[in-house]
Amino acid sequence: MRARLTITAIAGAVLIPSVALAAAGGGEPAGTWRALIFYVINFGLFVGILWKYAIPAMRNFFRQRAVTIRETLAKADRAFREAEELANRAAERTAKLEAEKNQIASDLADETVFQIGRVYDLAQEAAARIKRDSEMSIVALRESGTRRVREALAQAAGRLAFELVARNFVADDQARLVAGFVAKLHQEARR
Repeated sequence: MRARLTITAIAGAVLIPSVALAAAGGGEPAGTWRALIFYVINFGLFVGILWKYAIPAMRNFFRQRAVTIRETLAKADRAFREAEELANRAAERTAKLEAEKNQIASDLADETVFQIGRVYDLAQEAAARIKRDSEMSIVALRESGTRRVREALAQAAGRLAFELVARNFVADDQARLVAGFVAKLHQEARR
């Protein structure tokens, strides 16, 4: 409000002498003392009005502007320091996260090596067990096969002997067998 009043006063002081001169119709010839005194008084009034109203308003404006600029600079400086602090914290967190990531990667690599070694050991044990079981199975199958072959041979030999005896056995053979058996019994009884 005061600034408008000041601007109006300045504009009035500048325009009033030109209106007064225009209304007079250029009455006196140029270069008279009266015109000079009028201009000096007009200039003095102009300077007085400026001194009374415009200069204090300008001082207040520039003081206010300086205060506003200082406050804005202080806010900007605080915001800058806060931003730097946040950036430093973010950089620290990023470094911590990078270190943690590297630690996790190292732990995972160590765990992977351990698990691979364990799987390798288990595979070696399983292979040894399979080999041992295979050898035992082979031995058992060989023994089983041998028994079956012996049984088959014994059955074949028994059938063959039965067929031979049945074909070639006569009554004299029976008497001779019984006599041989009785003789063996007598020998055993004498002992």
